[in-house]
Amino acid sequence: MKGYIINTTKNTYDWVIYENDISTDYQEFLKGRFFPEKELPLFFSISKKSNLNKVKSALILESSGPKLVNKLLKEVLEANTNTLQFFDVELYCENEKIEGFFALNVPIKIPCVNIEKSEYRLCNFDVNNPNYMFYYMKLKDDIFEKELNIDVTLCEEMPRTVVVSERIKKALFNANLKGLQFSDSIDITPQERTIYEKI
Repeated sequence: MKGYIINTTKNTYDWVIYENDISTDYQEFLKGRFFPEKELPLFFSISKKSNLNKVKSALILESSGPKLVNKLLKEVLEANTNTLQFFDVELYCENEKIEGFFALNVPIKIPCVNIEKSEYRLCNFDVNNPNYMFYYMKLKDDIFEKELNIDVTLCEEMPRTVVVSERIKKALFNANLKGLQFSDSIDITPQERTIYEKI
């Protein structure tokens, strides 16, 4: 079954700052592992007060830490898959605590990229654990096999990327969560080969 990179239609990177020095190391969220803890120290701040209203209306917030998802998106995901973990966070804009966001942990990481159809350069020489810089990243057509029984995964080749199944994509479209987009590739070249499906 096909997979889709899930993202927001607006670039939310740097709207919030992850306080990594007093929080769980963000790299733990890129390992595709289950956290046995029920609570984690996760502290975020809003970089500019002028971003406050944009932050409050966002579905997904990107930062140097784990992805933050809002309550609506969390509820739809929880209703359609039981493999994800959501953690309460401390999100502040100056002295105001912002409610309604949760850190997303995807405890599964599998190969997702069709290397033959992608364009990249290797950033290391470790054949067992290659590190890619993609110019054009194309997903495989058969990421979600029925016997795996999963619907959301981290992309092994690019672990900050979350990939969802057709079933999850349909559930999010049915929930009419405006501001999400889905694609089966990422193109950072001028060719703009990526086609997005947007809600």
